Amino acid sequence: MQSAIGVVVYQSQHLVDGLLVELSRRLRRRDLRLAGLVQHNEDDACTICGDMALEDLATGQRILISEQRGPGAGGCRLDPQGLAMSAGLAAASIGADDVDLVILNKFGKAEAEGGGLRDEFALAVGRGLPTLTAVGEALLPAWRAFAGDAWQRLEPTLGALEAWCVAQVAGRAGAGERVSS
Repeated sequence: MQSAIGVVVYQSQHLVDGLLVELSRRLRRRDLRLAGLVQHNEDDACTICGDMALEDLATGQRILISEQRGPGAGGCRLDPQGLAMSAGLAAASIGADDVDLVILNKFGKAEAEGGGLRDEFALAVGRGLPTLTAVGEALLPAWRAFAGDAWQRLEPTLGALEAWCVAQVAGRAGAGERVSS
């Protein structure tokens, strides 16, 4: 079975993160069974960067993935342990039998460098699951090297993304997959 991959190409990560969080809420209200991760960002006026956490869409568990580097730092840093723990949760949920759709918050720098959630992307696609992600404009060459041309660029609006997700799930139901309506 061939997987459908939808991609939101973005310039502002914080805007797309919020979009995917709200989309996941809407899809849950439709009783879709989600797997994967969305990113929550909490701005903090007292630090250079706010906390970043990944939410496992199957369980709702949130894992902190940012490290504060102290007062002299020029930015925040990804916590590799938090990312690895999140990836493990995502892999478990993607591997479950009752998944309608996978959302993986982004194909970012870690993935472009060969790490991050690359294995989880491959698992979702290998299982034939509709998969939605976001890719920064600057990382499109790395994304194309990883995914080839088998993906669809989606309009970065809640309505367009929800419609794409619902259509993908309905398409699987039409192909004999069990899907909630």
